[in-house]
Amino acid sequence: MTTTMTSKPSPLTPTGTGHPTHAQSLPCAEESVGIARLSVAATLRAWGLEDLVDDARLIASELATNAIRHATRHIPDPEQRGCFRLKVERPSDHLVRISTFDRSRTIPRIIEACETAESGRGMAVVDAVSCRWGIDLKPWGKGVWAECATPGHLP
Repeated sequence: MTTTMTSKPSPLTPTGTGHPTHAQSLPCAEESVGIARLSVAATLRAWGLEDLVDDARLIASELATNAIRHATRHIPDPEQRGCFRLKVERPSDHLVRISTFDRSRTIPRIIEACETAESGRGMAVVDAVSCRWGIDLKPWGKGVWAECATPGHLP
């Protein structure tokens, strides 16, 4: 029997990139979406960016859901699904970038989901609440990021 360990929702692990950055690996499992939301919120509160918490939590939730869904699409066994990486950066005093990294090469896109669709709105939500978003292709997969800024400080 394998036990999956998940981290507590707390500020993420600092990295040395020249500006405040926190990152953590999370298992490709549904419960990681909630952990991602809590971790991003705790990090932004620690940075004094309370105004961005709601939008940042929503962005983290959608990006984490996509990372899990696409990274595990062809892996039915939960024990074989691996992890995705969540990263929160503060490139300036008024801007936050939330990123997820996974091993899937599936490119996220905005689609118009019909009223009865149960999924498919994630990137439309990210597009609506972020200043901008993008994709960084990697040899092993991709990173998807979205930025949000404090009111009056759009990039």
